[in-house]
Amino acid sequence: MSAFDYWHTIWILVHVLLFVYWLGGDLGVFYGSRFRNSNAQDVPTRQLIGKITGAVDMAPRTTLVLMMPVGLTLAADLDLSPVTGWWLGLVWIASLAWLWLVWRVHLEASPERKKRLAGFDMRLRWLVLVVLTVSALSTFISGEPFGENWLAVKVLLYAAMIGCGIMIRITIKPYGAAFQSLVDNGSTPETEATIQAVAKVSRRWVKTIWALLLVAAWFGIAQPNI
Repeated sequence: MSAFDYWHTIWILVHVLLFVYWLGGDLGVFYGSRFRNSNAQDVPTRQLIGKITGAVDMAPRTTLVLMMPVGLTLAADLDLSPVTGWWLGLVWIASLAWLWLVWRVHLEASPERKKRLAGFDMRLRWLVLVVLTVSALSTFISGEPFGENWLAVKVLLYAAMIGCGIMIRITIKPYGAAFQSLVDNGSTPETEATIQAVAKVSRRWVKTIWALLLVAAWFGIAQPNI
């Protein structure tokens, strides 16, 4: 096995592991959230479940960010992307900075700083979504910047998953206040109704991400000539 084949195989393995931890972590959070949102559990138990699911959710949050530089590294190996050399290095640096931001949002104790960092993260997600969507659509029209349409489809699906994540963040805004009210004042019909309503909509977006992730995996494996 040549050095190129060796490292390319390593990157494929990393890509597969990111898929596994993304989907697996999401499934764990999805299942655990049903207990966190259930009034059959007492409030301290729901708080504990919330801490656990919040920690587990960092797996898919991390893998979403790393999918971009790893995917572009594989594409560069196959001569399907113009993002090579120093440009690819810059993508890695930017992605690791984004990952640092994601973890800072998670670990930040100050509500004001957390809100400010989360706002910056949201704007960054919109920027990445737009850039990737335009790049994918440009490939369908002109054949650039990506060398194959199946890769452009994967990029477009990845952008759509980022979009779903943005919609989840928009959807769950009332959840934090409702859950804090639950902690401070106990369970009330109004609080439980808000929690259930928000969770119901959020679950739809999560399921959409799963579907997009599976379709993207198929395109990566099959690499159809489209």
